[in-house]
Amino acid sequence: MSPTFHDVPARGQTTALQERVDRLRASMEWAADAIPRDVRDEVRETIGRCDERLALGVDWTIVALAGGTGSGKSTLFNALTGSDFAVPGVTRPTTAHASAAVYSEGAHPLLDWLGVREEHRFHVPQAPPELHGLVLLDLPDHDSINGANRDVVDRVVPLADLIIWVVDPQKYADHAIHSAYIQVASVHGQPSLMVLNQTDRLGDGDDWAIIEDLQRLLGEEGLLDVPVMPLSARTGRGVDGLKAELAGAVESGSIAAEAVRADLVAAGKALARALAQDADPKLPDKTEIIASLARLAGVDARAEAAGAVASGRGHQVPDLAPIGLASVERERLDWIDAATDGLPLTWRHVLADTVASGEELTDALNRELGEAEWPEVERPSGWRGRMAKVVRASAASKSVTAVGHDAVARVVREALVEPTIRIHQAYRNLDELTRLEQ
Repeated sequence: MSPTFHDVPARGQTTALQERVDRLRASMEWAADAIPRDVRDEVRETIGRCDERLALGVDWTIVALAGGTGSGKSTLFNALTGSDFAVPGVTRPTTAHASAAVYSEGAHPLLDWLGVREEHRFHVPQAPPELHGLVLLDLPDHDSINGANRDVVDRVVPLADLIIWVVDPQKYADHAIHSAYIQVASVHGQPSLMVLNQTDRLGDGDDWAIIEDLQRLLGEEGLLDVPVMPLSARTGRGVDGLKAELAGAVESGSIAAEAVRADLVAAGKALARALAQDADPKLPDKTEIIASLARLAGVDARAEAAGAVASGRGHQVPDLAPIGLASVERERLDWIDAATDGLPLTWRHVLADTVASGEELTDALNRELGEAEWPEVERPSGWRGRMAKVVRASAASKSVTAVGHDAVARVVREALVEPTIRIHQAYRNLDELTRLEQ
C-alpha cells in the first residue's frame, strides 16, 4: 500500500504565485475603498500570510521523520541520506534537536524558519534528480521529557508534506503517538506513512504479525489511508522502497504551494460580493472626450480663425480664453459614468477619487494649451498666395487643430486614461481571483 499524496501545483511555483499575490496587493492599493472593510482586512491578512510562505519558497517538499525515543529515526535518516551524519551534542538514543538533509541549494531561509541549526544541516552530495527540492527532517522524539523538544515536533508536523511515523516493535502501539499526532495529522489531511523499524530484531513472520496489529489499530482510529512498511534501517531492508516514497512526495509538490493557492481562492470568494457578476469594464472613447474638451477650450474656433487668416478672409488668430470648470466637470463625470458602467457603485466612487478632480483637470488643460507652440499663420500675398489660399487655409486649420488636440490628449492621458486603466486592471485582477477554483 502506498500513501496518497495531495495533488498540488508543479514545482517552480514560487515566482508564479508571488506574481499573483503582487497583483492582488497592487489591486488592493488602487481600489481598497471599493472593498467592504471586513473583506479588505481579510484580504490584507491573506497577503501577509502568502508573503511569509513565499519568502521561504514553496518549491520545497518537507518530509519529516517523527517518532519516539529509541525508534531508530536517526539511523533511518542516515540510511536514507547515505551518510553518517552525526548531530553534535546528542546523547543516544535520544534525538534532542531537529536535523535536516537538503537535496538542493537555497533552503537556508526555510531551515532558519523551521528552527534547524546550522550545525544540524546536511547537504546531500550528488542528490538524485527525483529528490531535487526535498528537505528531510529528523525531528526530536515526541515523547521527550523536554517540553521544548515536543514544541518543535508540534510546530513542524503541520508543515510537512509527508510524515513518516517511525515506530519500533516494542512501542508501536504507544498511545501518545497515535492520539496526539497520527490522528491529528489525518484529520488535517496530511499524507502519512508508518514505518515499522528494527524488523531485523524480529523472528520470521513476527514483523507481519505486528504490521497486521498496527493496521488494526489504525483502522480502529479511522486511519485507513496510512500504510505500514516493514524496514530495518540498520541492515537496509526496505530503505529503497522508502526512497521511492520520498520521490513520490517530491513529485506531488508542496503543501506550502497549496496553502498559498488555497488562501488566494478564499480571498477570491470573499471579494466576490464587492464585484459585479460578468462585468467587464471598458475604457471610454478617448478621442471623443479629447475632441469635446478641445472644442470647449476654443481650439476649433482658433483653427477656423487660422484658416480664415491663411485664406485672406481674416486678420488675426485670437488667443484662447481659459476653459471653464463647469464644462470640464461635465465631461469628466461623463467619462466616469462610461468607465464604470455595470460596476458596483463603490467602484464609481473609487474611480472618481483616482482620476484628476475637475479643478485639476481644468488647470492642467489651461496650462498645457497656454504653453503649446501654436503655428504662425500669415495672410496670403502675391498672386501665388492668392491662388493657393484654399490649400493654405486647410493646412493652417489642420495644423492648429493638431497642436490643440495633442495638448488636450496629453492631459487626458495622464489625468483620466491612465488612472482608469489602473482601476480597470485592479478590478480584473480581483475578478480573476474570484474565478480560481484551486
